[in-house]
Amino acid sequence: MKTFIIHGSHLKNLDDFYNQIEWLFLTNSDLEFWRNLDALSDILYWWFGSFEEWENIEIIWNDFQISQKYIKEIEIIEEIIHENSHIKFIKA
Repeated sequence: MKTFIIHGSHLKNLDDFYNQIEWLFLTNSDLEFWRNLDALSDILYWWFGSFEEWENIEIIWNDFQISQKYIKEIEIIEEIIHENSHIKFIKA
C-alpha cells in the first residue's frame, strides 16, 4: 500500500492544498491539474501515475486541525476522499 502525506502545517489556503495534491499525485503524469474539487475527485478515483488503478492507498493528513482553520472547503475535501473505498484516510 502506498502512503501519501499531506503536510497540513504548510497549508494556509486552498491553493496551497492544490499545490500539495499536484506534487503528490501528478508528479509522474503529463496531465494538467485544473485545481478544483471535481479535478481532485478525478485524481483520487482514477489512475494517473502515482498509484495503480484501484490500488489501495493511504492518505495521512498531518496537522489536520491546523488545515481546518485555513481551508473552508475541508469538509467537502474529506467527503471526496471518503467516497473512494480504496483510500484509507488518517487525520493526524
